[in-house]
Amino acid sequence: MILVFLILCGYSQSHSQNTTINTQVEVGGLRGIQLSKTFPILKSGSFAEIGITKSLGDYVQLGLGAAYLNLENERFMPFFLKCIAHKKHQKNSPYFAASIGFARATSANFDNSIYNNYVGKVYFSPGFGYYYKVNKKWGLTAGLSYVLQKVDLENLHSDGRVYHTESLTIDLISFKVGIHIH
Repeated sequence: MILVFLILCGYSQSHSQNTTINTQVEVGGLRGIQLSKTFPILKSGSFAEIGITKSLGDYVQLGLGAAYLNLENERFMPFFLKCIAHKKHQKNSPYFAASIGFARATSANFDNSIYNNYVGKVYFSPGFGYYYKVNKKWGLTAGLSYVLQKVDLENLHSDGRVYHTESLTIDLISFKVGIHIH
């Protein structure tokens, strides 16, 4: 992912007259369910996200990001590739964003367990919102996103080998507000 980002940044730098580095900081709330083989579980929490993107022309930004998702008993730290599309030079405009990557995961239910591992997997989050340009350097956002977080719960033998894995899917809706620095 980093190699693709560097290639795209190099290409955009050589072919675009408007290339800027943007920093996004967003915070928000999460609400959703965890799907497993037994029954769905309601989840709530909060998150914080930071992203560094590079403008590829007037409409698209591509970059990298990291987040911290805090649910009731679980914590996730996704690292992802982020793409944002909006007309940045307008004072007010809708935006669309998508993030895809992998997450580290911990669960308070399994922290002290020697026979279980809680392993974070794929992170995916498409969303939309509204961008308000304050001045040339600052912008504010408010948005709504879907968050898909995959997790594996591994049951271990006494020698540490995995004998059973249960895949879990956590589906969340997030409302977020943020600051963009150009």
